[in-house]
Amino acid sequence: MPAYAMAPARPPHVPAELVFDYDVFEPGPPGSDFYVELYALKHRAPPVFWTPYNGGHWYTTDSDLTEQVLGDNIRFSNQVLQLPRENNPPPGKGYAPMFLDPPDHAAYRHLLLVALSRKAVTDLIPKIRALAVDLIEDMKPRGRCDFITEFAYQLPVITFFGLTNLPERYHDRMKELVRGIVDAHSDKAQLFRDLSDHLASFVDDRIANPGDDLISHLSRQEVNGAPITPEKLRGMTELLLLAGQDTVANTFGFIAAFLAANPEHRRWISNHPERASHAIDELMRRFPVVANGTARLCVAEAELGDARILPGDPILATPTMMNFDDRLYPDPLKVDFERHLANTGSFGRGPHRCVGAGLARAELSIFLEEWLPRIPEFRIAEDSPPRFVPGVTISYDRLMLEWPTA
Repeated sequence: MPAYAMAPARPPHVPAELVFDYDVFEPGPPGSDFYVELYALKHRAPPVFWTPYNGGHWYTTDSDLTEQVLGDNIRFSNQVLQLPRENNPPPGKGYAPMFLDPPDHAAYRHLLLVALSRKAVTDLIPKIRALAVDLIEDMKPRGRCDFITEFAYQLPVITFFGLTNLPERYHDRMKELVRGIVDAHSDKAQLFRDLSDHLASFVDDRIANPGDDLISHLSRQEVNGAPITPEKLRGMTELLLLAGQDTVANTFGFIAAFLAANPEHRRWISNHPERASHAIDELMRRFPVVANGTARLCVAEAELGDARILPGDPILATPTMMNFDDRLYPDPLKVDFERHLANTGSFGRGPHRCVGAGLARAELSIFLEEWLPRIPEFRIAEDSPPRFVPGVTISYDRLMLEWPTA
């Protein structure tokens, strides 16, 4: 898969010893395990380096440097979250609070935190569980499924539809647009416009005719004494869809694939239901899916390890690397449910840590609690092995699972 255009030359402030050729969309040879390659990168590359791929950018492999960048939203702006830079919305047009910097970021983030803690969201959990049970029970007699399309993408997107009470006429096109946006080589600028256009009438209707759904709740809130603008509300709606669907769906996929190949871990979860949440945290640590969504744009000169980062420099500080830190997690590629877990990077770090972490963990818990008792023995189909797909998130193109029906 070809990389995006490479930088024309090494910037003058970048020393030659800090240049390391690396393409975030192709961390290893075709067919390789992305996570194995990412872990190997920590031992092959400098703690912070410059790569000419994807327009040229800095990259941190060291956990402390990664946390330094993600925790500093003064010198490292959220104007640029994806690489290359042209894959981001124009300045001032990005989703709130994701693309915002202080002081606006905190106000919009607080609104989302409050909105996602409402009773209406809590009341949705039994409905998510019932949906999961229906999906599993429908698949069970068949003895085979494409887990990605038949479960992993179904549960999170229908959860979003429930949160927003989104009319059914929007559903199919919504799924199509989300799949395109997370494709590494899609025309994201056009897809963002298409998604915004598709949701505009829905959001405008919620402003004019609010109900008890999450978007209606947000439409009644204020920021700095003024109502949220329709443009900002549309962006928050799109953000909730994208963040809640793709990252959760891909996490489902990697967890299911691992458990399909490791029956002893399935049995551990079944034998220790009281520690299922810890098992989820360890599985998310081992399989973090965000590979290219936590870039930043330097807006004030910063010293970062041996590097001098100048205004205008993009830098990718991915929390994925924090989960593979040998100092925190010995033998980090091993899944160990008895492992002590420090604060992992699975939901990001710093001021922009994922506001929907609680809902995502609830969905993952429901999967384990409802799938394993119903389909305790399952495996990856030998005739259709899964393949890693590069992009903003790490994903499988498919995951064919099978199990005995007798």
